[in-house]
Amino acid sequence: MAARLWPDSLFGRLAIILFSGLVAAHVLAFVLIALDRIAIEDELGSKYAAVDIAEAVAFLDYLKPEERPAWLDRLSRRHWRYILSGEGELEAETPKRRQANIARLRAALGPDHDANFVHFDPPQRLRRGIRMHLKDGSPVTIAVFPPKEIISPWLPAALAVQLCIIAFFVWVAVKLATQPLARLERAANGLGSDLRGEPLPEDGPKEVARAAAALNAMQRRIAEQVAERIQILAAISHDLQTPITRMRLRADFLGDSDAREKLQGDLQEMQTLVKQGLALAREYDIVPSDTTHVAVEASREPS
Repeated sequence: MAARLWPDSLFGRLAIILFSGLVAAHVLAFVLIALDRIAIEDELGSKYAAVDIAEAVAFLDYLKPEERPAWLDRLSRRHWRYILSGEGELEAETPKRRQANIARLRAALGPDHDANFVHFDPPQRLRRGIRMHLKDGSPVTIAVFPPKEIISPWLPAALAVQLCIIAFFVWVAVKLATQPLARLERAANGLGSDLRGEPLPEDGPKEVARAAAALNAMQRRIAEQVAERIQILAAISHDLQTPITRMRLRADFLGDSDAREKLQGDLQEMQTLVKQGLALAREYDIVPSDTTHVAVEASREPS
């Protein structure tokens, strides 16, 4: 499955590697920042809650028992509410984090008050609260309502926008990085068909410039070797015209007509090969300039 999903092109592979690395680093930084923010908010929130609860308990201590119910709604906050009863079951094992919070609350309340975590639904332990006692011994329970949203609702949208920006710049970077390679590919594909083409520009990144220089050097060496071989072929083809012409003249004087026709057919095939060799040489401008001596030599040959 991994081999099938892995792209065949260098563009796709580089894009996946860069995008995956940047996304992993970005998401990790996002998670660390979110956790740090949650820890700071929890620390500051617990300090604020301890001070606010201590002030509310002191105010309830000041009020008469019959006046307290009227003030419960005013003292309650968004995430906790006061109940004048001893509801809930004491928490047997308190995690270290909540132990620090309850210790901070006890310090704010003072030595005359106690504070313990309780559960309103002992089997599930989903609803949690804090039980305390006023100076007159009356129980006060705080029903805690934890926030449903840990992070802001716009953060996922912001993360999605950032990932889109990362994907765009990864595409641009990989496109710029692979363009010289595509140019090298086109030059290499055209190397076999046209050895006299324009050399590849030796610019761009150092690695690409060195590859272009090596390709240009290879193209020059191949062109020189091909030109040398074509020059040899042209010289051989040029020199073969004289003996072929002589053999044609001699074949005309043969008495056997059948042998004469066969020999002339062979000479015609040789002449065709010679013309093809000279035509190839003309494409590369490697044709001997003087060919008139062929006819002269043929006319001087005795019959």
